[in-house]
Amino acid sequence: MVHQAAPERLAEVGSNVADDYMTLKLLAAGLARILWERQRVRDGAEPTSGLLPQAWRTGVTRLCWRALEQGGSLPVSDMEVFAWCRQPLGSWPVPLDISESDSDSRLIDGDELSAFTDEAARLAPKSDAEAELTENKAFAKLQTAAEMHGLTEKEVQQAYVALRLFLIENPVVADLELNRLTQRFPKADRHGRLYVRDFFDAAYQYRNTGGPASCRVCSDCGNPMYEGVEVCGTPGCTGVPAIRQLRVLEGYYVQHRGVRVCMHDPGLVEKRLFDALGHLPEGRARLLKWPGMDACDVAVEFPDPAAPDDPDRSEWWAGDAKDCTSATMLGRSFKWDQRMRARHRFLILPQHRFEQKHYVDDLKREMQGRSDGVRVISEGDFVSKARARALGGTPW
Repeated sequence: MVHQAAPERLAEVGSNVADDYMTLKLLAAGLARILWERQRVRDGAEPTSGLLPQAWRTGVTRLCWRALEQGGSLPVSDMEVFAWCRQPLGSWPVPLDISESDSDSRLIDGDELSAFTDEAARLAPKSDAEAELTENKAFAKLQTAAEMHGLTEKEVQQAYVALRLFLIENPVVADLELNRLTQRFPKADRHGRLYVRDFFDAAYQYRNTGGPASCRVCSDCGNPMYEGVEVCGTPGCTGVPAIRQLRVLEGYYVQHRGVRVCMHDPGLVEKRLFDALGHLPEGRARLLKWPGMDACDVAVEFPDPAAPDDPDRSEWWAGDAKDCTSATMLGRSFKWDQRMRARHRFLILPQHRFEQKHYVDDLKREMQGRSDGVRVISEGDFVSKARARALGGTPW
């Protein structure tokens, strides 16, 4: 049951109860933890506890305070709040102070967490983000595998780029491909466990077929598509169902949902940028992918003709590509990594976000005063301006 809001509980939920995005982040972190716990039990593990997560309880209590402030009725149970989570945020019985572009978002979509919830859970305070999010583990294992496969900074960076691209290019992968990956990255820990295998197991789940396999996937982004689903749910994707035949030994692997939603899907815009910028005139521009092991997503160096081998004389452009459901949460959380110094800094949006009603206005409003000097730009416009600069034109 919901804990009744009382004055002595105010200290537990923070003084700024009016920050409804914080409430949503806590509810999201709680839902992610509940989903994680449910999956553990399905896999045969013992339940960690019979209690609802602290993040969820704190979020519900904040919701009760908001109801009291507004003179409304309190939710009578956690089940009632769960039911709200399936409704658009703009229709909740307790009115929330959220942007118009987020009003149609839900926390639960069907039987899964929504993309909005995945993003909100990652932004929850670390002390409350109990979800043990799969994508966090996968990213940490990816970094470790890269670091173990390079003696120099350049070699580590090359390994990082290869493994990060592998995730984006392979939402579904045959076991034979895993064998090839382990041959390319053979380093092991003192127990003989391959670092790349740790990364792979954190990012993928195995499906045994015992022989040749076929998988129904999106013709564009490659994500699995279940029978009866005719429209790809990946943001901005217009692909259709296709049958992919896999050459396997015994089975194949599918990315964990958290990795797909938080690493593969947002990575599609990064891959498109790399592909489009990979053909810049040689000698006039140089593309860098995730420089500094993700100090930013993409950087372009335009060498000084008088000193083409001196990076300190070059003009640098750098961009972070973001494909987020909530413009407001993106604007509030966005920070430029100060390791990446550049003359021009960009927050690059995929075309479908840039054209979404209210999205850019909400994003710029939230970024004001937080990320001065960072321009919001569409992926197409960024590529066009980079090409113009490489050809000696004036992009602005």
